[in-house]
Amino acid sequence: MAVNNIKPQSTPSPNAPLAQKSAGDAKKAENVQATKSAVNAYAKAGQPAAQQAAANVQISPRARELSMARQIVDSTPDVREDKVAKFKSMIERGEYKPDAGKIADGILAEAMRDEVSKDADVALS
Repeated sequence: MAVNNIKPQSTPSPNAPLAQKSAGDAKKAENVQATKSAVNAYAKAGQPAAQQAAANVQISPRARELSMARQIVDSTPDVREDKVAKFKSMIERGEYKPDAGKIADGILAEAMRDEVSKDADVALS
């Protein structure tokens, strides 16, 4: 396939009617697609059969789920402004009364989980 035979398409003048422009644009798109198809076919023809087959990639359902989960995580804000505003307002009004015992229990539970996760032989339920 000779690349020298490809001629650039002329663009319609700015004064050309809209129908001519869209017909020209459609023809350009058609030529671009035909060129891409020819290049792909030429490239594929030069590859061994094993490489042609390897070009087909299938993504597992698990990988799709992980990708979707990643998109959700990336689009979720790091700070929940609504909760921050709620607790800020409660603190300003003197209505927020945290339970020190629950906080201590949470800190200890998290520390225990961290320690247990370091030892692969121990599992918590």
